[in-house]
Amino acid sequence: MSKNRMTTIVLSSVLSIVLVLVGCSPTDANTITMDQNFSDIHNEFWAKDEVTQLVDMGVINGYPDKQFRPALEVSRGQAANLLSNALQLPDAPYEPIFKDVSSKSSHLKGAMATYKAGIFLGKEDGTFGVRDSLTREQMATVLVRAFNLEDTGENIQFKDQHRISESHREGVKILAQHGITTGKEDGTFDPKTAVNRGTYVVFLHRAMVNAGMIEETGEIVFNKPTILGDYEQVRHEQNFAEVPIGGTGKTYLRSNAWLQFAGEKTRKHAHSTDTQYTYKVGGYSPAVVNVTKRVLENGDYFIFTELKNPQRMPITIDVIQTEGDVEKGILREYSRYPIKKDTDDTFGFDLTTYPTGVFEKTSIDGDKSQRMIGKAYRSKELTMTYPHGGSSHTRELFDESEAFSGILLGDTQLSVYTLHSRGYDIVDQWLLVSDELLFSSHQSMDRWMLESATYYKKRNKWYTANGPYNKMATTIEPMPKSGRGYGRNLLLVKEDRTMALYNETKERYFESLLFNSFANLDIFRGDKTYWETEVTSTYLKNLFGITAPFVDTRFNEQIALFLYNGGKAFGHDDYTLGLKNYADLLVSQESKGNIIRVDASSFYIQDYFPGKQNVKTHSSMNHLLGGMNILLLAYKELGDPAYLRTAEAIQSALDKDVNKWIRPDGDIWYKISPDHTFVGRDYVHLTLEDLIHSYELWSEIDPSKTATLEKLMRSKAGYMDRNEKGYTTKINNGLERIDMMELLPAGVEYTDAL
Repeated sequence: MSKNRMTTIVLSSVLSIVLVLVGCSPTDANTITMDQNFSDIHNEFWAKDEVTQLVDMGVINGYPDKQFRPALEVSRGQAANLLSNALQLPDAPYEPIFKDVSSKSSHLKGAMATYKAGIFLGKEDGTFGVRDSLTREQMATVLVRAFNLEDTGENIQFKDQHRISESHREGVKILAQHGITTGKEDGTFDPKTAVNRGTYVVFLHRAMVNAGMIEETGEIVFNKPTILGDYEQVRHEQNFAEVPIGGTGKTYLRSNAWLQFAGEKTRKHAHSTDTQYTYKVGGYSPAVVNVTKRVLENGDYFIFTELKNPQRMPITIDVIQTEGDVEKGILREYSRYPIKKDTDDTFGFDLTTYPTGVFEKTSIDGDKSQRMIGKAYRSKELTMTYPHGGSSHTRELFDESEAFSGILLGDTQLSVYTLHSRGYDIVDQWLLVSDELLFSSHQSMDRWMLESATYYKKRNKWYTANGPYNKMATTIEPMPKSGRGYGRNLLLVKEDRTMALYNETKERYFESLLFNSFANLDIFRGDKTYWETEVTSTYLKNLFGITAPFVDTRFNEQIALFLYNGGKAFGHDDYTLGLKNYADLLVSQESKGNIIRVDASSFYIQDYFPGKQNVKTHSSMNHLLGGMNILLLAYKELGDPAYLRTAEAIQSALDKDVNKWIRPDGDIWYKISPDHTFVGRDYVHLTLEDLIHSYELWSEIDPSKTATLEKLMRSKAGYMDRNEKGYTTKINNGLERIDMMELLPAGVEYTDAL
């Protein structure tokens, strides 16, 4: 080695030692206190000092998931690269010398440089052997060549001397003469065993110290890192693919299977943009990972990860995030609020609970930010196809599991989100990331977490890039034998409770959930101007023969209102679009025959419009009121007389049938059938909410239409009061607005209508 090269390396080494000491505090003359660089190089690791110094010098690196993996074997190609870095060998141009080293090989630099320097000579078969494991005896020879070590004349023999290849005996002896190896504790050298990363670093470090290239540092003592969740190291070899999510850190996929980027596509919604990155898993395997980043109008973004594995082979995919400049991180978990699970006849048992929690991050500058972290949901897609060409789509949920864990190493936060597939399944996981606080106070956050635990069946927690999944009624098909049937329920795709809380609190979390809901509704609707259900109700199938897809008027009414109120809350120019589209659909139903006629000028609109069938259905009180309310609201906003005429036809039918709608006990019948019979027990609270809304709208447009509505309200409220059915917040507020608080039923207040 030349004198100039030795001087360069010594100066570099001195600089690296200075860098090691920056930000560290000496506990005594021989120890240095510092933060861990890697989760698996800790105070108990035997080679922590050597690894830390050579990593700091840039001789060797760790993996993107902040692990060093010291037990992994070192290949000849890797060893060549490391020696090239340690000796700062000059780059050598590509030459077609070795069969297994191309001009694009990751081992090109090391192979060419060490070959030119006479360190690695290649193999007899014309290859470099880049993927072959480096054995201990091969390591001895290359280190002797690399550092120009000479025979001191000392006679050294190992107990297994006979096992050392003739071509490497000299190298092993010289390495031992210089104290770079002392062999094993039992007196053997173990020449044929492959060298792992930890051992190789130690031998390389000793050789560099022996050559005067670096000085040994004092003993390093690591500060204890902060661990979140059930963080575990993955010690075996992994494959990594960087996902271009952006933000303050980096995002990777990690798997023991091969990962290959398979494409990127972007879809714009009215108030957000989706970018989906697709990766193939395992070469020819049909398994794929889809990572969707949904950027919202307020700058927050969701990350939805979906692992689809249509084969028997189990697969584990980890989403890894690394972020710098972090002072501390705290996970505030939902599990502080236990859920009391129950089973009912309508929905059965719901496996789902709530998200994992809110991770609150404090930067070194003192800035705070939060992210909401969802659990992992493993399920299977179920589809039933019908003769008319329609189909019903559900999921069987196998399990909900914690996905998040993490570790804070110095100022670097490592977050891991694990998706484990057992085969023939889909695994979903999500998180919402913000550079701001999602909740303005911990009290506000806690109130939401408690509400989510109390009303766990009606709070979304299993989010996907195509919308949330929730427990469906037991009367759906296809329904798995387990009873764990889940689907995209349109009433829960729209976030009504979130809308109410946003209007009340203006919390950023609720704002982001609303933007996400707008996107999900856009995806669900597709290229239509209205929403069709994708799940068949066996109740409707048995009653009318209706199967998916079909239009549920109540769902569409609620969505139109949701988009209208949300658009107004956010100042969107398109806030009336949902109203117009649905009002137009309602107006068209008379000409299509989807009505129950009372007389020439009076009719009810059916609850359901089959998409691919010609079937007549009933009209329920809550559906017909909801549709009428939409028509009146659309008339107020847009002034189209067709909307008012259709609303008047519905109200006229109510005027003529008002006494028929009232049950003997004072409650309201649930529905009128096509043969004009009145049957069914009404909802507990929902219809009174609708009657109040109808009363308000007609009071503004034509107060003469309110008498029938008041009669129905008083009868319904009286029944509820006598039976202490309670009331909802919406009923309380509505009665207060119309100055009829005397109708407030006895009983407790509910957040959600029954």
